[in-house]
Amino acid sequence: MLSQKSTVLVLVAAVALLSPGQARAPASQRAVAEDAGDTEPPMVTETDPKYKIPDNFLIGAGSAAYQSEGAWNKDGKGESVFDHYYHSGSFATNMTGDIACNTYERFEEDMKLAAEMGLNSFRFSIAWTRIFPDGDINNKNEKGVQYYHNVIKAIKAHNMKPVVTIYHFDHPQALQDKFGGWLSDQMIQSYTDFADFVFSEYGTEVEYWLTLNEPNLHCLMMYNGGLAPDIPKAQRTSQNVYKCIHNEILAHAAAYRLYERKYRKDQGGRLGIGAVTFFARPNSTKWDDILAAERANYFEMGLIIHPLVFGEYPDVVRETLARAGKLDHLPTFTDAQKREIKGASDFFGINSYFGMTVADPNKGGHSSTSNSSVLAFGVGPRSENNVTIIANGDSNDPQPDLSNDIFGRFNPWVLRDMALWMKARYGPVALLITENGMASINEDSLDDWDSRAVYHSAYLRGMMQAVNDDGANYIGYCMWSFLDDFEWSTGYTRNFGLVHVDHKNGTLDRTPKRSSHFFKRMMKDRSVPLVLPSRSADTSAAGPAAALPSALTVLLAAALSLLSHDSS
Repeated sequence: MLSQKSTVLVLVAAVALLSPGQARAPASQRAVAEDAGDTEPPMVTETDPKYKIPDNFLIGAGSAAYQSEGAWNKDGKGESVFDHYYHSGSFATNMTGDIACNTYERFEEDMKLAAEMGLNSFRFSIAWTRIFPDGDINNKNEKGVQYYHNVIKAIKAHNMKPVVTIYHFDHPQALQDKFGGWLSDQMIQSYTDFADFVFSEYGTEVEYWLTLNEPNLHCLMMYNGGLAPDIPKAQRTSQNVYKCIHNEILAHAAAYRLYERKYRKDQGGRLGIGAVTFFARPNSTKWDDILAAERANYFEMGLIIHPLVFGEYPDVVRETLARAGKLDHLPTFTDAQKREIKGASDFFGINSYFGMTVADPNKGGHSSTSNSSVLAFGVGPRSENNVTIIANGDSNDPQPDLSNDIFGRFNPWVLRDMALWMKARYGPVALLITENGMASINEDSLDDWDSRAVYHSAYLRGMMQAVNDDGANYIGYCMWSFLDDFEWSTGYTRNFGLVHVDHKNGTLDRTPKRSSHFFKRMMKDRSVPLVLPSRSADTSAAGPAAALPSALTVLLAAALSLLSHDSS
């Protein structure tokens, strides 16, 4: 009889041989494209049930306070770590979020536009310093409190559901100065007090809460010197990356348990945490490459999700660090903390833009320089996962990029593969895609049909296949971002928006891009249409990878799940 390892390899090899690299779209997708007319570009109306959007499924767009609100010191708002960071450095005025998209004054206009696109939800974050300017819960800013009441009211007035992020990187500078922010255990209580107020003030109007946005990327970037606050070089260590992640997990769990005790019975909301993933798949069917992909995924979103399901960091992470003599980099949970964090999430928010193909670094893999700015960091989990990222355009991933930016990478397999990976390891946990989108650099044109519309169509079709064919427990999708907003180190030059904002001339006028027609059609039909690039009527160019079943991932996930169960 074959060993379990041999069985996995045989299954994977067979699927790899049978799966074509390219394929013509199935007959159900080769319908004649409808006439675009004066407004709507070419799309294929979809009748295949695998692309149907379930009832009560959230489809929305996202924003974050510092990236879109502006009004950085208006009406009593205090200084956040980002205000301090950008004002202390040598950043030009147009490279800060001081004005951003001015959604502080134009949010009603934005909600009207979102509703006209047919969206049924809208994600935004609360600026901590707009409510508590210096982080002191006894120093409340009433104008800031009322502002978010107004935002929630506007969202609901347009029949959309608010998805509210309590913390999106921008804590008060006063708390950073006082005790060092997320490196201090005191931050856990400060955050919990803030969350307590937010629940008490807005909880009757909000069903979906995201406690913190992607601690795994937030902490990684902070302690590699790429994000506010400006961490001294002596503190940019792997130990501090993990400590920051550790404290954010504990803060999430504290807020979750508080909500359970005080608010759930009367408010009935659902709480999750956000994790970023550049989901990895193996470069080959070799066992070493398969294990490399496992390490990459456990060192990424597994650092956040695994403790909240099982009460402990993944064994894969601990064993990899131990082999490298670095286990002391990773903090440990006390028994009481393990009980607190285990099961402390109603859903998981996932921020996913593109995937990566990885190999074992000791088995002939080669590094990618094109990914280094986003995927490679000097300290922290990505420098210690013992993985090599394979260069763009490898044989496993023939899809072309859609823009001149790393966030133009086109990997529509990720939402299906990732859901199968999650299901095999964590069971039927609820997943909400809280960010998914593509960007171009200096995108002035409103015609993003052959890029953004193609991207969202392919990714959403893969997502619906995961739901309807594979039984994935996706509950919603928030594209990133609704507006062309401020994007951290790239300012206003990296454009993700569904809506163009005139930053160049300073008017901040909003103009929906051509891709908005895709969302209008999709929400009208309640099914994900196949987008036809305007330069070609051949549906095979629109993303056959999204239509192909990801059998390799299905078999691999099932086999690895069996192995993990048998070894436990």
